[in-house]
Amino acid sequence: MPVDQELINIIINETGNPPPHKAKITAVSLLFKDLTYSAEKGGYHPVEIRLISRNDEWYFDYITDFSYMGVVYSELEKEIDISWSQQYVFLAHVGDLPVNAGRELFELWQSNFIQYHAMNAYSITVLWES
Repeated sequence: MPVDQELINIIINETGNPPPHKAKITAVSLLFKDLTYSAEKGGYHPVEIRLISRNDEWYFDYITDFSYMGVVYSELEKEIDISWSQQYVFLAHVGDLPVNAGRELFELWQSNFIQYHAMNAYSITVLWES
């Protein structure tokens, strides 16, 4: 799945330098949250981006876009799940997508996410794993 350079730049800028660890860092997760997002009022979907380290190189593991689903008792669930390590693109209410449809969905998602980030829509948390 081709990743836009702007998205890579966002990830590099938001992660910064890893904090000191006793053990080798194996992964990093970036959590993007609109603190006002709710089932009642809507807003920007929470997004989790996880990268894994192999042989001192970083690779995308997954990107997950969450949204509230359900009528009476809405809960946050995966709406879009893109996994490089498991090689699939999932869309809620549809299931796994064929390669071309998955690529098109990811391109649209990337474009929107880059714009939302530029609008400062998110509060960001970085979690380093070792």
